[in-house]
Amino acid sequence: MAHAQYETRTRTVEEVVVVLTLTEDEADELHTVVGAADGTRAMVRILRALEKPGAPEVETWADTFEYSGVTYEYGALYRDIEDDFFEIRRVIDADDGTPVGRYRYLKPTADPGDWTWTLAEVVGSHGPLTKVTA
Repeated sequence: MAHAQYETRTRTVEEVVVVLTLTEDEADELHTVVGAADGTRAMVRILRALEKPGAPEVETWADTFEYSGVTYEYGALYRDIEDDFFEIRRVIDADDGTPVGRYRYLKPTADPGDWTWTLAEVVGSHGPLTKVTA
């Protein structure tokens, strides 16, 4: 007879970031090089950053975000219509103004997805989303 048991696991994720300091001329040259490269998601994000330089974002926002009349909680898991799980991060996408998120896989060995989806993309293509409470 088959037996299944649900478990809750806490994972700590360490993220390495690279800070690049450029003069305005160097940034313009890098913008030209990146703009001529293939349009992968990473290259598009780099190009956006070079087009809109500014002060680093400080995360002092509320724990929730409202989109299309629905309130979403940062860090919570949501299930889409295909039974995939999506997590929302406290970073706002400059193009559509909604938070960025990633798909999460519940297998312990699965690598979580990249932070490349916006809430608008997920709700529009795979919504509505339902918060996972247990």
